[in-house]
Amino acid sequence: MGMHEVVRGCLPASKFSPLENLEILTRERIFTPIIGEFYSQFIRNRTNQTLVEILSQVPAKYHPPILHTLTTHVTKEKPIFVYGIGKTFADEDENKVRFVAASTDLLWCLSLIVDDIVDEDTQRANRETTWVIYGKEESHKAAQVTYEALQDLTEKTLSPQMRMLLTECVQDGIQSLNEPLIRRLGTSIGDILANIDRRARFHCEYPIKTLLPSRTTEIASLAIEGLLSVNRAGQILNDTKDLIPSEIYGRGVFSDLKSGTATTPLIALYQETTREEQQLLEHCFGNPSLVTKNINTLDKTITLRLPRERIHSLVLTNYEKFLDLMKTTISPDYFPFCQKWVDYKLKQANQLLLG
Repeated sequence: MGMHEVVRGCLPASKFSPLENLEILTRERIFTPIIGEFYSQFIRNRTNQTLVEILSQVPAKYHPPILHTLTTHVTKEKPIFVYGIGKTFADEDENKVRFVAASTDLLWCLSLIVDDIVDEDTQRANRETTWVIYGKEESHKAAQVTYEALQDLTEKTLSPQMRMLLTECVQDGIQSLNEPLIRRLGTSIGDILANIDRRARFHCEYPIKTLLPSRTTEIASLAIEGLLSVNRAGQILNDTKDLIPSEIYGRGVFSDLKSGTATTPLIALYQETTREEQQLLEHCFGNPSLVTKNINTLDKTITLRLPRERIHSLVLTNYEKFLDLMKTTISPDYFPFCQKWVDYKLKQANQLLLG
């Protein structure tokens, strides 16, 4: 039985219809041409259709928090890259490729809900985060129920082994959030990057191992490393936005510092500061209630000490590595999406760090 029949076949149309506005609601939130281009490809691939079919298996009362997050974070580069790799190498049918791509998108959505709850972030992309609107308990419950539904569908659509792999990758990502090394300003950047990779297993390692089980270990490894590289670069860039105030990105600042989460730019800053400045960072680290005086001093310290070129080099190196690896693991039809994404993100990096 194909994925389409497993996911939707037995459902009455009335239970499917409430989700059909997802595309309209998402397009209303797209203001950048490249984001629109990626989303249009997401629609053409019918990955959005599969995403809706998956969500139709979740009780309707849990839909609002999920749909709010899906229509807040509207970039679709992850499922596009997964779909492109799957179409290039996967021996399975189209339904499987779409299911894995849609699962990747949904898993990322669920991770954002949980991350915002843990970090107590109140804003994402110029909107209130899900937990601010629906509450922490309801938001977390919606994420948990949706994840459990996806686990069940993964077992039915793919195999029990793939469900086990999904569970393993998600659990490892959750455990990585509690690693002591990310709660210390003295942690090395290498350890932080390794932690980022561990967190990303569910949307880098899981989809590739699912799509390419019969392929050589080398091809799968190259594809996984490519996805880890683009994620690494994006995470460093996003973490840098958390240190540099700007209304452009529609998000608050210092959330990582206030929550006591060590990030690549924060560690790089700490390594460049004087002992007096380090003491200020240590005082603010894990302090959710920063006073105006501390914020003003932090802004001055960041302006003076943040090693922007070093951080930019890390971002650039990882994006270049991603492109090199994608040349051998994704078809020529999909490689332009890789190049366009890197160009778009490097423009952001240049404005943020070199402008």
